[in-house]
Amino acid sequence: MAAILPQARDAIAFARAGDISRALASGEAAVRLAPSDGGLRFFVGMLHTRHHDLTRAVPHLRIAAKLMTDTPIARLELARALIAVGRLDEAEETLAPVAAAGPAGRDLLGLHGLLQQRRGDHHAAIRMFRQAVHRDARDFENWANLGVSLLAIGQSTEAEKAFGDALELRPDLRWARIKRAEAAVGASRGEHALAKARAVADASPNDADAMLLVARIEELLDRPVQAEAALREALARDPRSAPAMIALATLAERDNRVEDCRKLLHRARAAGASVTETAILDARIALRQGDCATVMTVLRDAAAGIDPVARAELIGRCRDRAGDPEGAFLAFTEMNRHIAGQRADPAGEALAFRNRIDARRARATREWRQGWEDILPADRRSDPVFMFGFPRSGTTLLDTFLMGHPGVVVLEEQPVLQAAMDAVGGAVDDPAVLTAESVVAMRAAYFQAADRLAPDAAQKLLIDKAPLGAVEAALVHRLFPQARYIFVERHPCDVVLSGFMAAFDPRGGMANFLSLKDVAQLYDTLTGYWHHCRELFDLPTCNARYERLIVDPQAELGMIADFLGITVHAGMLDHRTTAGKRSHIPTPSYAQVSAPLHSRAAGRWLRYLPVLNDVMPILRPWAERMGYAM
Repeated sequence: MAAILPQARDAIAFARAGDISRALASGEAAVRLAPSDGGLRFFVGMLHTRHHDLTRAVPHLRIAAKLMTDTPIARLELARALIAVGRLDEAEETLAPVAAAGPAGRDLLGLHGLLQQRRGDHHAAIRMFRQAVHRDARDFENWANLGVSLLAIGQSTEAEKAFGDALELRPDLRWARIKRAEAAVGASRGEHALAKARAVADASPNDADAMLLVARIEELLDRPVQAEAALREALARDPRSAPAMIALATLAERDNRVEDCRKLLHRARAAGASVTETAILDARIALRQGDCATVMTVLRDAAAGIDPVARAELIGRCRDRAGDPEGAFLAFTEMNRHIAGQRADPAGEALAFRNRIDARRARATREWRQGWEDILPADRRSDPVFMFGFPRSGTTLLDTFLMGHPGVVVLEEQPVLQAAMDAVGGAVDDPAVLTAESVVAMRAAYFQAADRLAPDAAQKLLIDKAPLGAVEAALVHRLFPQARYIFVERHPCDVVLSGFMAAFDPRGGMANFLSLKDVAQLYDTLTGYWHHCRELFDLPTCNARYERLIVDPQAELGMIADFLGITVHAGMLDHRTTAGKRSHIPTPSYAQVSAPLHSRAAGRWLRYLPVLNDVMPILRPWAERMGYAM
């Protein structure tokens, strides 16, 4: 047996002491002296893995796998690292020689499950993870991975149980605890999970991690103010909690408090946060400054282990700004591929949503409308103004302008209409069947929800902004027959392209944004339904236009103000000040609305003509109908 090099002994000692940086330095020195030592290569590769530097881990593990032919462990760990960095085909080739019937069978099942999970085939992944935990019921890692795939296909209750089984075996598995909370929220048990998490946090007043879980659940429940309060409590418990600082920095960046974000990141790094942990936020701040060179450097240096969706999106933004539409489109395609992997059948969800709109349009005839029971609302509330459009059409920018008026309150993509539907048991597919009692109950629930969100809503002009709200145009008219509408238009090619380039939550109708063709088809379906409803119900509508708003906001706002019966207030013209006062902007446009007006995004589609050619037959008729140049 060859003697162990002194540098290798030092590396082992440092690793045992928890000093991974010094262990790596000694280990790399040893490798330079003995480059063909498989065991040493494996050890150094695993040190890099423990240090969250998979890019440096892979070359060592690759060599170890070639040298260590008497055991599959190097191949298994190499495959695990390759999966983590997205090299799925190479990972599959690496696993091919490993015998399924041997002692590595359970690990092999789990890794093949991970491969399928990363490829978006969650049903296949679930089968493999179930086989793995059947072989070894104490395999916490595969229990947790099973939970991830169950959650992706919408089986939230089963996912919650799988994460619970993993945590029974490994209570310190923080990420599984967070995912179990996500599953609880998905199973409509979010409030229960929050109460349980708060009870644990109260019983452990020095446990910062307990408050981190509370914060995550508050965020999942769309309560950013409460989430921030919980994170500050976590920091009070442990002033050096890097995870709490990074989570706070994330909220600060989302709320356009860039300087707060920078300070928190500086503190997090001082507390031991790695480059990988801060990379996405560092890159987002650099992008705000137009420093795409720094963005690309940060993302390259922390390529492995960071959120692949955010990474691909940032690369796409930089390549778009650099005048590289081909590279940008490839990056956004990669972004959407990763997002699609979070759902079991995103294409099926997208089609089902469009089919539902088509069915509503087919039912919405004049004969159907004439069969409605006329109902006069008995309450004394003025009907809201509804702002519809299409995601990425400019609704967030316009609502920020309108928020500057002291007599206006805007509800931005809040579930107030859902609260109305919940009052009668859920979704209302056919508004014609609603009775007078149902309408009264639904209006009351709507205004109660609005008043909770904006206590002064009854005293001001209420604008309910919902870009996809036109899906419910018939129901809205049934409940609010005196409502007025603002419909925000933007060049169809620009709005469809911009939608494809945004990282949306892929559930339900938003699954359409994962494919350029699906976005175009949704645009055609939804815009067609809106125009049909507008004509059928004679809806009073003001057509606002994004391109006019960014060139001459005063003129466009004057036209909208005349429609609304208000005067243009000075506060309406300073959208950046209004954006700075907003506590939270729950859309992908949060960074753009706080920036100076620019025309960079207008006419962007012309640079992407080669990739838009396939959807031009869908979009051209709408562009021509709206008077846009083609």
